[in-house]
Amino acid sequence: MRSRAKLKPNVEVSSSEIIELLKEEQLYLNDNAVHNMATNISGLENSNENSLSWIGYSSYEIEKLKSTILIVKEGFKNTSSSKSIIFTPDPRLAITFVINHFFMEIETQEHISPLATIDKSVKLGKGCIIGEYVVIGEDCTLGDNVTIYPNVTIYPNTLIGNNVIIHSGTRMGHEGFGHISKLDGSYIQFPHLGRVIIEDDVEIGANCAIDRGALSDTIIGKDTKLGNDCVITHNVQLGKGCLLPGKAGIAGGTEVEDNVYIGPGAIIGGNITIGSESVIGMTGLVRKDVKPKSTMVSIESFEKRAYIKAMRKLRN
Repeated sequence: MRSRAKLKPNVEVSSSEIIELLKEEQLYLNDNAVHNMATNISGLENSNENSLSWIGYSSYEIEKLKSTILIVKEGFKNTSSSKSIIFTPDPRLAITFVINHFFMEIETQEHISPLATIDKSVKLGKGCIIGEYVVIGEDCTLGDNVTIYPNVTIYPNTLIGNNVIIHSGTRMGHEGFGHISKLDGSYIQFPHLGRVIIEDDVEIGANCAIDRGALSDTIIGKDTKLGNDCVITHNVQLGKGCLLPGKAGIAGGTEVEDNVYIGPGAIIGGNITIGSESVIGMTGLVRKDVKPKSTMVSIESFEKRAYIKAMRKLRN
């Protein structure tokens, strides 16, 4: 299987080079002026004498760490005379830039697996990576640098933009659940004539399902990221920069505006609007419109006796 990114071999990076990169990204605050080299990245639990690590806590017993370079948050309390300590307002973002820049190798060579099934009418952009047992139906269009991992099925008339990543097992462009009861009690499927449109820089996790629109299109907006097992049904409009970490479901006809966070396991009802920059908490159930910049929280599980006691109080 061809992957879009992998670790570079034989990397050696200095604390000075890391500092220069973080300055360019406006993520550098200061450092302890100790110079070191690193050849690998490690977590705190498996640090070694040549590793680079990051710490998200305000303090940590760094003498227990073997890492030679540490990226830490502003105000970090511990210091060292032997380790390079680099201060940043956001260690997680900083280490992401460092790993991507120094340690990752991005695959740019086009690769179409001979085991993929691609209809002759499909329009493929440049630099695409198409994995084993991918099926792409008639009249689909893929932009440049699209990566599709194995066992993905893309139904006809789907439009996919540039730099899109689709992980294994995802299906998109199929008919949604539109069964309507006839006068005799049997069912008829409402016709689904729309498309799925995936805009630029979208990433879709493994085993997602995205229905095509009924009489209009289902749209996933630019730079939106879906985790694993998300279900996006017919006519959903997902805006730009939305984050769905996984197992979220959105019912038909709903509009999710830009930069919305929908937590794991959340269920969004049909034909409503989720306002921009809102947060829908984990396992939340939303049935009505949500105003922009709202935070919707769900009820956490708690012990049965406490639950019964709370319900009695509510009823009274």
